[in-house]
Amino acid sequence: MRPPDPSAGDPTPWPRRDAKPEGTPWAALIALMVLAAVLRTIGLDGGLWLDEIHTLLDSVRQPLLQIVTVFPGNNQHTFYSVLAHVSIRVLGEEAWSLRLPALLFGVATPPVLYLFAREFVGRSEALLASLLLTVSYHHVWFSQNARGYTALAFLALLSSWLLLRGLRRASTSDFVWYGVASALGVYTHLTMVFMVIAHAIACAFLLGVPGRDKDALARWRRPVTGFALAAVFTLALYAPLLLDVQQFFLRRPNPNEIATPAWAAKELLRGLQIGVGTALGVPACGVLFVWGLRSFFRQSRFLLALFVLPGVITVAAAVALARPIFPRFLFFLAGFGVLILVRGALEIGAWLTLRLRPGEPAAPVTALGAALVAALALLSAASLPFAYRYPKQDFDGAARFLLAHRADREPVVTAGGAMYAYRDYYRQPWVGVTSLEQLQDIRSQGRRVWVIYTLPGYIEMRAPDLMKTLRDQCRVAGVFRGTVAEGDVTVCVVPPASDDPGSRAPGPPRQ
Repeated sequence: MRPPDPSAGDPTPWPRRDAKPEGTPWAALIALMVLAAVLRTIGLDGGLWLDEIHTLLDSVRQPLLQIVTVFPGNNQHTFYSVLAHVSIRVLGEEAWSLRLPALLFGVATPPVLYLFAREFVGRSEALLASLLLTVSYHHVWFSQNARGYTALAFLALLSSWLLLRGLRRASTSDFVWYGVASALGVYTHLTMVFMVIAHAIACAFLLGVPGRDKDALARWRRPVTGFALAAVFTLALYAPLLLDVQQFFLRRPNPNEIATPAWAAKELLRGLQIGVGTALGVPACGVLFVWGLRSFFRQSRFLLALFVLPGVITVAAAVALARPIFPRFLFFLAGFGVLILVRGALEIGAWLTLRLRPGEPAAPVTALGAALVAALALLSAASLPFAYRYPKQDFDGAARFLLAHRADREPVVTAGGAMYAYRDYYRQPWVGVTSLEQLQDIRSQGRRVWVIYTLPGYIEMRAPDLMKTLRDQCRVAGVFRGTVAEGDVTVCVVPPASDDPGSRAPGPPRQ
């Protein structure tokens, strides 16, 4: 796959689809940004979930010098922590101010998706993709999450756009900015390294491999500038953290980590079902996705490599390093996924149009195709009330309920993810238990024990006998819903050890 001869009249080094010169629809893009801001502001001040609490306590609250020189673990998104630190210093520490950088990146991503898509598709297709991303349940959810995932999705699209524009225009300045955007992405989360690697591999397909192709070296001159600057800027940003990062990756991972590839695949399907509002929507989106992949394969294998390779390399690296895999690690590819879905819907719409009206000329965007994309957008938007109705994790509601119903001097214990949240963030004097023996010691005091826990899968992994007791003997008093997977916060009551294990304390219904 070689760049065509400019004398042929098309300087673009990949086939373009319906990309005739058209003005930028600024009014439409501004309207999408306004809509994105509204959808992402609703419920922005809801209670924090466990990872956000870790981010706040371990990083954002710390002095700026500590944020940029200490790597506490994989939960650290350094660039985001710097921005959130500034936000809460200027605006005060609130849930919404902690999440403000995520919201701003979320609002800015649809127009960047449009700019990226316009490098290889027409205006209508690019706008439809931006619309779908604007109302995407998952993009709204992550835009209200005080983590660096929307920043990563924004920078992934921005760097990809700069790469395509630099290749098309043979512009050194585009590749300089590519280096900056890529380095900031890696500074946000290390998985961005895999995107840069994927870009380099895709460019090797497009530009040739120096040594095998006598002209390849000349074609690589500007792209190498971008990749080299990305490496230099990344090393400069991580220089104060390199020892901590090295120690983190040398540390042996937990062999019983819950986030296995099989678990990640299951959670990915569960999340997709929430995003489209119905189980039937998942296989339907699967059909659209495969059809879209097929279309991009026909248009340009280089473009398809840009879409697919980063995810493949990310998952392969996690498996090879025996590291946990969470579906959110692939969220930075959200824009590319939307483009593939939209292309699949448009292709199916064009296919149906040709069969309903055989004599009609083929067009990239048909009324049927646009209607399919609109249906996807409506399904995703219809799922948003679930995100607005519940917080990510309702630690606040669970604590208020427990304090209102607990009798004087009855002990309270926490388990699972609730331990850190209530001990370090809410400053409650409740005992955290990590084993059945600890719980039994407290039960032996002769009083019924209130237990508050969340993320039962982790309790099951680390203390299966404790989780079995909580399921079998702890009377559920209230379950406080959350949108995080397994993030419901459960309040239950276990009788004293002297009582009949079959006894049950009364409690109100599920919250």
